[in-house]
Parts: sequence; C-alpha cells; structure tokens
Amino acid sequence: MSISIKQIKAYVAVVEENSFSLAAQRLNATQSGMSMLVQNLELSIGKKLISRAPGKMLLTESGKKFYEHSLQILSLMEKAVIDAKTETKEPSGTFNCGLMPTFTRSALPSTLSKFLSEFPKVNVKVTEAYSGVLEEMVRSNKLEFAIVPSIKNTTGLKVEFISSDLNFLVTNKESSFKHLEPIILSKHEKLKVIVPGPDNSRRVALNEYFTTHNVNIAKTLEMDGMIGTLEMIASSDWCAVLPAVLCDLDLNGTSRTLSPLISPTLTTEYVLITSASKELSSISKLFSQRISSEIITITSKMNNKLDC
Repeated sequence: MSISIKQIKAYVAVVEENSFSLAAQRLNATQSGMSMLVQNLELSIGKKLISRAPGKMLLTESGKKFYEHSLQILSLMEKAVIDAKTETKEPSGTFNCGLMPTFTRSALPSTLSKFLSEFPKVNVKVTEAYSGVLEEMVRSNKLEFAIVPSIKNTTGLKVEFISSDLNFLVTNKESSFKHLEPIILSKHEKLKVIVPGPDNSRRVALNEYFTTHNVNIAKTLEMDGMIGTLEMIASSDWCAVLPAVLCDLDLNGTSRTLSPLISPTLTTEYVLITSASKELSSISKLFSQRISSEIITITSKMNNKLDC
C-alpha cells in the first residue's frame, strides 16, 4: 500500500470544504485532479472513504477515522518542519493572523507595538475581518490563527477558549444614560439601534437577546463596520450593543457613554482557532499568547468596572 502526503492533503481539503471543486481551489488544483487523488487513495486503502450522492457528500465510518488520523499526520509533519527550522538565535520570519475589528481597535495596537520592538526581525501580517471569513481562512491555511467568537462548525479546526466578554449599550455622551451605570434594556423604549449585517455572528446573538427579553426597538440601521458604528454613535442619537473589549478606549466617557447590560447580561465568548492539520510556528504561538493575554486583561478590567 502506497499513500502520498499529496493524497492525504487532498482528502483533508475535500472533507473540510465538503466539495471537490472548493478543495481544488484551496490547493490550486483541478477538480478532476482532486477526484483522482481521492479515488487512488481509496484504492490504496481498499476502503470507501467518501459516499457520494447527488447534492451531498458523506464520510463513511472508515472515512471519518482516516480523516482524524490524517490531521495527526499532517500536524506532526508540520511540527517536524518547524522544529527543524527553529534556531536559538534571534527569531525571524513572517506569520499571518486574523482578528476582528473588535480587537484591532483595542487589544492589537499595544500588543503588536511591544512585540515588534522585542522581535524586530519578525514580520506580522494581520487580516481584519469578521468571524465567518476568518474561520474559513484558518481552515484553508491562509491564516495561522484567528481569534473569533465561539463557533459551531469546528471541522478542520483546533479551538481554545480565551475569555468571556460583557456587552454594553453604547450611546452618545449627551444621552440620558449615566456612564458605566448598569441598565435593563427592556425598560427603555424607542431605541434606534445599529446592528451588524445578517452574516455577522453577533447579529444572531443580538436578535435572540432582543426577542427573548422584549427589548423595544424603534428602528434599526444595518452597518457592518465597527469604526463607522462608533463614529455614528458619537455624532447622533443612534446606539448599539457592543462587546466591552471594543469599548476599552471609551472608558473615560468623553466621546461615548457605556451602559453595562444586566437582568440579564449579554456575554460573548472568544476562542483562538488554528488549523487542525498544522502547528503554529514558535513565534506565531508566542504572539497568539500575547494578544490572548491582552484580551483577557481588557475583559477582566471591564468586568471589574461592572462589579464596582
């Protein structure tokens, strides 16, 4: 039996993309080439791994087991390469990571500035996007890691919990709300609320919260842009429910008023995601730890503000 790494990578891509055509795009190959690699893999093993049917593709029991082992093989191979390249001298190289706008405004600037000062030979590429895009980029190995809200589809990903975050109602500094005074949102009427687009994971959570707790929304404005949302709030009577870590720079209350939600609170959980078939380089792992630590520090600080 002869099985190549190329076949294993093709199989993992097909499983994670749930499509031969998407897997081909991911690996810069042709759809027919991907199909041939998987077919030859099945012939070498002597077992059917994927059950194909019109409009869908299901893994057999053998296919599920082989997928799990394939992830371990690719991860171990990646680790061997990283260990062989790692030197004891000053770290260097480039890595790509992904962060939501929530973090690029607050946790990223100080963390990245200190990191680059400490490791001047390291190049960091940061992609700012919303969670769905970042998940797919990590899954397809375009990013080494990303930090996103908790996810439902963990196929092809390793997930590590970072922190829980409170959500605040954010309003203009001239609003009737008192800065950092907790509020019960259902007791306030005729709210004009800025919400993210329907593909944003926060939109689902907000819709559930508003509906479940009878929050009176007079009007909504759909806006997929954190900075634009914050500026709109500062200059108008529109408001938004935003994660506390994003609001770290507004704790002084000079531009916007922060009102922690209570009865009940609304929380967001953040996780670090990496590819299940890859290992982080030592320098990438260190940066992921630094940015995660900064997020924990900020969320803890905001929690303490509410406790006070």
